Amino acid sequence: MKHQQVVPDYTTMLKSSCLCLLLAFSGYVLLKLVQAIFYLPRHLQRNQEKLEEIAAKYAVKLNEEKASNKDDSSLENIPEVANEEGDNEAKKEK
Repeated sequence: MKHQQVVPDYTTMLKSSCLCLLLAFSGYVLLKLVQAIFYLPRHLQRNQEKLEEIAAKYAVKLNEEKASNKDDSSLENIPEVANEEGDNEAKKEK
């Protein structure tokens, strides 16, 4: 039997390894997308519930503040409203 020399084809090896890595990455992305299909709705629902709880707490606080400050003196503390009221009074004087 004769000795045969083996010549590796580097371009084919590189191409095959790149395709294998691409296939593995594509599988990973597919698994993550399937996972997102099942986990994302539950995650969004939990976030919505948390936001509704926070909004309810702020609504209670706002209602308490409105009950304690029934007069419009709180509007004088806001610069925009105070300026508009001052402009309206100046126009009435003219």
